[in-house]
Amino acid sequence: MKNLLGIIPVLLAVPSYWIYIRGVLRGKTKPLMYSWLIWSVLAFIGFLAQISANAGPGAWNTGITSVACFVIFILSFKYGDKTLSKTDGFLLVIAVLATFSRAVTDSYTLATLLATVATSIGFVFTIQKAYKQPQFENSSTFLINSLRNLISLFALSSISFNTFFYPFCIMLANLAVVVVVINRKK
Repeated sequence: MKNLLGIIPVLLAVPSYWIYIRGVLRGKTKPLMYSWLIWSVLAFIGFLAQISANAGPGAWNTGITSVACFVIFILSFKYGDKTLSKTDGFLLVIAVLATFSRAVTDSYTLATLLATVATSIGFVFTIQKAYKQPQFENSSTFLINSLRNLISLFALSSISFNTFFYPFCIMLANLAVVVVVINRKK
């Protein structure tokens, strides 16, 4: 059952990210380049933390998220907003600190906390962008991503801070984007 619950979010990632990527390629969605870079790095840290804490199939969603975020980051070189704000720079520093905290402390707990905080801060800026320009965000992708993260929580082989905290917070952040986009498009 855990394997099935681990596979479902991975399968949902395909339409979720395809919707977003299609919007990018059509010029309807403009990803913030550095946000997607930050999310790819931080999702990878979250994935490693989950693997180290025996998350099992529940980690597969975070791994595919890291890959998809990196693909969108690459696409944003041509189609995205390349502005590097001071906040983006700050979040990049947190991403680097999260990476090095694992090496220095030999524990993923601090890395998980830093990765989750930085990712959540990154979502604040996506929410701001969605509020100001809802036409450039796709609520379907964020809704599916919220659902994917919810399902992945039930696929966890082991429940701990390192396995649960990152996907739970990301689920809530994705849901917040959906609420803002839907309300602003009305």
